[in-house]
Amino acid sequence: MHSKWIPWTCAVAAVAGASVASAADHRPITLSSVPVIGTDNTELFGHAAYEFGREASDGPAQNADTGTGDYDNLRLGPLGFRYGLTDDFEYGAYFSFVSNSDDDDGAPDDSGLEGITGFAKLQLNRHFALELGARAGGADDVAPYPNDGLDFYVNLPMQRDLGPGLVYGELGYTIQDQFDNIVDDSFFNWGIGYAHPLDTGTNLNFELRGDENPTGSNHMDLIVGAGLQVEQVHLRPYVGLGLYDASPDVSFGIGASLPL
Repeated sequence: MHSKWIPWTCAVAAVAGASVASAADHRPITLSSVPVIGTDNTELFGHAAYEFGREASDGPAQNADTGTGDYDNLRLGPLGFRYGLTDDFEYGAYFSFVSNSDDDDGAPDDSGLEGITGFAKLQLNRHFALELGARAGGADDVAPYPNDGLDFYVNLPMQRDLGPGLVYGELGYTIQDQFDNIVDDSFFNWGIGYAHPLDTGTNLNFELRGDENPTGSNHMDLIVGAGLQVEQVHLRPYVGLGLYDASPDVSFGIGASLPL
């Protein structure tokens, strides 16, 4: 089996094979969730993170406009909304802004939009959902996810109860509009996680998240975070550790959701 298929194949097997226990709805930290928001409900969501020591490679997927070497990455996004059209279907939009600072000469140091994304998600059943989206309006010289044209993606979130908590994951594929200076312009993403309840409205989460970085080699992060309900806001602070050379050495981030 080709090495790039191994992480997300394992994710499918683990989520699909987990035993069913008590029903619970625990939000992922950085991965996509299965449940949709419900008819006529609206939610605002946002995310911010700082990543230390990312690496842009000179491999076959390199974008010559972004440069090569180690760099730090400040990410604001996704910032957007979602709206429930029916009990099983929602749509929404978001954008992401990044600011890079180089650690090595010639490494990525540009800032700009990664793009504006519109998406729709259909919850197929308790365990699976299907999300489709399109992205445009981004810059072609920002790492790690440049945009130059119209990109499309498909993502399959999944979940299953396991003991008192929830095991969850995702598989996705992004088709990027062709860059003149990128050889391989489409990539997979994958992830698996577990949410364990600590108290009412509080969960402890562990996640493995990775993708075929379009401006570098494959990367994967170990995410440790918590889900906290503070009044009407759901907060998700976390710390991440890079497992591959191209991954950030360490990252800190927080997500937030606010129903309207």
